[in-house]
Amino acid sequence: MLTRRGWALAAVAAGAVLLAAGFGARSLNAVVGPALVALAAGWLQVRRAGRPDLAVEAPEFGFAGERATIALEFAVSPPMAATVRLSAADGLELDESTVETTVADGDLTVGATLRDRGFQSVGPVKVVLEDVLGVWAATHTYRVSREVVVFPRIRRLDDVSDFAALSERFGVGGRDRFDQLREYERGDPLRNVHWKASAKRADGELVVMEFEADEERERIELLAEADGGRMDDAAEATASVLAYLLDAGFAVGLTLPGDRVEPDAGPDHRTDLLTALARATPGTVAEHRREDVDVVIQGRGGEDDVRITIGERTVTFDQLSGGRESGVGRESAPTGGEHAALADGRGPRAGGDRR
Repeated sequence: MLTRRGWALAAVAAGAVLLAAGFGARSLNAVVGPALVALAAGWLQVRRAGRPDLAVEAPEFGFAGERATIALEFAVSPPMAATVRLSAADGLELDESTVETTVADGDLTVGATLRDRGFQSVGPVKVVLEDVLGVWAATHTYRVSREVVVFPRIRRLDDVSDFAALSERFGVGGRDRFDQLREYERGDPLRNVHWKASAKRADGELVVMEFEADEERERIELLAEADGGRMDDAAEATASVLAYLLDAGFAVGLTLPGDRVEPDAGPDHRTDLLTALARATPGTVAEHRREDVDVVIQGRGGEDDVRITIGERTVTFDQLSGGRESGVGRESAPTGGEHAALADGRGPRAGGDRR
């Protein structure tokens, strides 16, 4: 279709034709000829470009408050001037939703903030191509959607005396027996890195200590519930508690309103727990599902802070975390070491077929 500039050029050409009818062909040659050439050349350029191939890539996981990068990978020849409009869910805050650029073979990256916990999405994408003179435009809509699971923030726990009492009660030392050294893999706890052995490697790669599996690993059952408007706070407190317990060597189970994760340990289980918290909704857990629960985390309307009950003792989340502001990723959540890799780049990138 013609752009505003194209319509203006077409109007000038039409006016020149009218002038030529009254005053001679010299006006026609001076104005109409170049205008028709510009219109024809622009139309041909846009038509030859066709519909660019596009693949959208986004992080699969991330923590609330983190930064992320959305990559739009184009395949188009020749390069074309374009306006790219990217849509995203309200929980993702894009640095720029509209970008005027030149698309060619390669990536266009857009920064974003993972603002809200939950299952967020990126897409669709609208691309408006223009010829070099800006007189013709072609609009292409890509109905793609990439899901980003935004985990709750994790805080470091300072006052862990009550959780230490749990360790004493269950007799958990927090470490299994040493088995062997092996190369570092994404998702390994940073606390397992053997720094001396890593420093001796010529290739500079990290090595980690591997421990024998403990089949008698003790289980801790968490229960989290919240009133409307308090689920984000309760999810943040629960994520911080479960990260601490997993790193302490427990197998952690989680009960939520309408959801359940059985006790287990390891990086994949940590992901399962955090994913359950990402989709958690307000509500109350039924009485018959509260049996054998060790830690209850509750966010109640009218209360200033989330309350955590361990046995017969109840404390606030601010007491456990020292009242600090939440942080994300590796710096703020060393207790989530097994999942700190999610805060790098951030997690595996979920791409898609070209469109």
